[in-house]
Amino acid sequence: MNTFILGVHNLLRWLIIILLVINIIRHFAAIQKPFATIDKKLGLWLMIAAHTQLLIGLFEWFAGAYGLKSFINNGASEVMQNGTERFFAVEHTVSMIIAIALITIARGIFRKQIPDGKRHRRCILLYIVALVIIIAMVPWPGMEGIGRSLMPKF
Repeated sequence: MNTFILGVHNLLRWLIIILLVINIIRHFAAIQKPFATIDKKLGLWLMIAAHTQLLIGLFEWFAGAYGLKSFINNGASEVMQNGTERFFAVEHTVSMIIAIALITIARGIFRKQIPDGKRHRRCILLYIVALVIIIAMVPWPGMEGIGRSLMPKF
């Protein structure tokens, strides 16, 4: 079951990255246009994917080997001294929560009573920062001790 959940988590990573890029391009293209329904829907789909990813990730943190169990079995000081355990137990988790919070904030911008160009620019900024955080904190292949495969394994 753990392999399946990690596979879904891996697959959702690609969906989120693709949706982030689509949203960034869409907001750049529409920067001088009114905030449209498509902007709201694309942001909603991105937020749904990101929150689903968050739930799966939190389940992994609480049920998997590199989260809570790592702290219980080894203690906080040991986890913080081990690069692999620290990455998954702290760095990856906290960074992704921040990225998902930025995505959620960007989704709520359409409700603000500000000019449409400003809305688009704020969304672009928040989505770019979220994308940079996600790309920086994904365990890409080749990262010593923490790398994962590019494609999910079920």
